Amino acid sequence: MQNTASFVRIFLLLLLTVIHRLGFTADPDSLILTRPGNLPILLTVPHGGASTVPNVPLRNSGTTVTDAYTLETAEAVAKQLERALGAKPYFVAARFSRKYIDANRAAAEAYEAPAAKPVYDAYHREIARYVAELRQRFPQGALLLDIHGHGDAPDVVHRGTRNGATVAALLRRHGNAALTGPDSVPGALAGRGYRVFPPNTPPGNPPEHRGYNGGHTVHLYGSGGPAGIDAIQLELGRALRTDARFGVALGDAITVFCRAYLAGEVAAVGASRAD
Repeated sequence: MQNTASFVRIFLLLLLTVIHRLGFTADPDSLILTRPGNLPILLTVPHGGASTVPNVPLRNSGTTVTDAYTLETAEAVAKQLERALGAKPYFVAARFSRKYIDANRAAAEAYEAPAAKPVYDAYHREIARYVAELRQRFPQGALLLDIHGHGDAPDVVHRGTRNGATVAALLRRHGNAALTGPDSVPGALAGRGYRVFPPNTPPGNPPEHRGYNGGHTVHLYGSGGPAGIDAIQLELGRALRTDARFGVALGDAITVFCRAYLAGEVAAVGASRAD
């Protein structure tokens, strides 16, 4: 039995060596978690994964720390939205570790090895596909929420919209209240006792935290561009990400926003499902 176990270990080591030398790479789609939805909501999670990327070395520059528990929090949000609204949000998350690829950066800064490109491209291809579908399916508006974690105050949610630029369409349609009022996502969180920054004052007064004011994803897919949808980066303190109740609270806050500002689109989903 011991000889058999030793043989198996040696065989596996040899197999891994052969795979490495032949330059086998991962199937990009296996490193992306993606699910279509029925709500005018897209949840994205670029930094919650832990998987290695075969044939791709660790990055030597930039931030490589995992946003721990962001994937779990986003899953809790998705479940709460389905319970509250009877339908699922769209969902894209990186299973790969940020040590190999930073999905929330432009390609030139996101990875250092050419073998990483197919995985990075697959992640953004899924987001772009869903954004295009959301624009067509929900012409009165849809919202992308990019879920991150930060290491500063553990109980604070930072809002990132480049001071309103990535939600330009939302502000045109509904005014500042849709971003800072009691039925906005940050406002509904504040109404449940959570600390948010900036406080729910007009965009830019005070400005969003310079380090958390919206990265590549919300800039690329936000409604400041002609082919985007409204997009908010949410930076969550660690105490929030490790509290199962917060995922439910964030799901409820998004539900409040949907009923206030996307009511027609959500009603259309319910009608189509009933048919």
